[in-house]
Amino acid sequence: MKASTALKSVVAAGLAMVLVACSSPAASTVPAGLASSGWAINETSRAELVSGEFTGAITEPLTNWNTYAVGGLSQEVAFLQAPINASYYDYSGVGDPVQNTDYLVEVKTELKPNLVVTMELNPKAVWNDGKVIGADDWIATWKALNGSNPQFEAASTDGWSEVASITAGATQLEVVITFKSTYPDWTGMVAGGPIRAEGAATPQAFNEWKQYPDAYFTGPFQVSSWDPTTGTVTMVPNPRWWGAKPLLTKITWKHLGSDAMAAAFANQEIDYYDIGTDADGYARASGAANSVVRVAPGPGYRQITFNSGSPNLADVNVRQAIVMGLDRAMIAQSDLAGLPGSKDPLNNNLYRVGRPGYIDEGQATGLDYNVDKAKQKLEDAGWKLNSATGFREKDGRRLDLTFVAYSDVASSRNEGFLTQSMLKEIGINVTVKLVADADLSKHEFDLIAFTWSNSAYPLGSLGQLYGGTVTNGVFTPSASNFAQLKIDKVLELRPQIDTEVDPGKRTELGQQAAQAIWTAVHTLPLYQRPMLIGVRTKLANIGAMGMARIPKWENVGYTK
Repeated sequence: MKASTALKSVVAAGLAMVLVACSSPAASTVPAGLASSGWAINETSRAELVSGEFTGAITEPLTNWNTYAVGGLSQEVAFLQAPINASYYDYSGVGDPVQNTDYLVEVKTELKPNLVVTMELNPKAVWNDGKVIGADDWIATWKALNGSNPQFEAASTDGWSEVASITAGATQLEVVITFKSTYPDWTGMVAGGPIRAEGAATPQAFNEWKQYPDAYFTGPFQVSSWDPTTGTVTMVPNPRWWGAKPLLTKITWKHLGSDAMAAAFANQEIDYYDIGTDADGYARASGAANSVVRVAPGPGYRQITFNSGSPNLADVNVRQAIVMGLDRAMIAQSDLAGLPGSKDPLNNNLYRVGRPGYIDEGQATGLDYNVDKAKQKLEDAGWKLNSATGFREKDGRRLDLTFVAYSDVASSRNEGFLTQSMLKEIGINVTVKLVADADLSKHEFDLIAFTWSNSAYPLGSLGQLYGGTVTNGVFTPSASNFAQLKIDKVLELRPQIDTEVDPGKRTELGQQAAQAIWTAVHTLPLYQRPMLIGVRTKLANIGAMGMARIPKWENVGYTK
């Protein structure tokens, strides 16, 4: 996938859906300066709101409308498509799922001892051509996403690969999902609804939706126009929508470069601006007329991905030395200068700070910033310092690495040059390569930094990001395992994590996986990003969505 289609940000664990895992309740601390409710959206009842129009922006024109396919894997596209897509479960700011009766009338679960989920679908729920959404759509979706046919370029097979069968019950409105065993994350698997059966009938039909297929969508809004050349997408209330009438009369998505967002928001050209870590953008949005910046804990975190397929990164000792050679506190403070919220390093690949299961793995393992230990680690691994060059060598080659940084993303450039400076101190030569775009699936990098975005329930993405398959002793990483790294402990634990129904035991297994990922140095988390969203002051039920990520679009409106 090309990371630029997601503002150099990738959605982990599903696109239109948010994966939900079982976890025991626990007190949650929120980083200083962020909303304790989990979101900051000017939450207001529909009765108190009036209608109006909304204009948002996307950084690149759409090229693939199917967010279930690898080519459509994008946080930005998922957000844009939310008004025209199903949501079988909605989410609170802290990620708690809420059944959406517009699509699901009733859900029953049984353990026999394997898990069986029976969904009674709302008969009013239809695709945009009027066809009722039914069991055939769910069956086709499962066949496309379960991994049995690799020609289907699925963004994720998590959950779907654990399903033994999906069948119709008494009618097409009863869907019976029988799992191979238990599967605690089933709620998240169904949350985004099914793919229209025709859109998942063959790999060719599934992999690329280059044209907008209106009949494959459903929801409170409908695309009224799309200009593939300019990238502009316009949406209006869907006349077939059976739920609460949308408050917005029109939604427009403009194509703007990421560097043009701040000015467009300040000039009242767009009503929603995802500021990210742009301090200048934050200052401009904060001072814009008729505007406010809403702040909440974000699902996104910056990280550096290590390409273990690169010759100089194949040795875990080199990867661990890099961890110890990078002052991530300084990187966070530099990236987030001028922004609200915590600037502490994130020391866990799976769990966010303040959420159940979080352990500071840097402290627990001792694998954290320590320049002297980093030098010794490289020395012990046979990388000797050439005093003439200042860089380390082994078997006649220098310890050279290429850090690919996105030229239009300030934090990416900053992280690249700071990494270059810090690793020079321990004898590693880093070349920063600035690019406008990067196809992560081609693995043309040694190190690359971007934002992963996931839900408050992290274990559902374990196989997608850190896993793969072993066939005849040969490891094939999953499509989103951009590090190409085989972690034996993760492969061992994943089947247990996928099926463990006891929340406490599941968290313990997750913590073991988190430690294995940390010590293997698959990816190095830098810091958890605050969610900073500029919106018009009177906009309600939208803003910094927290772990919900996506608003309930029919409820978005303006205060009087």
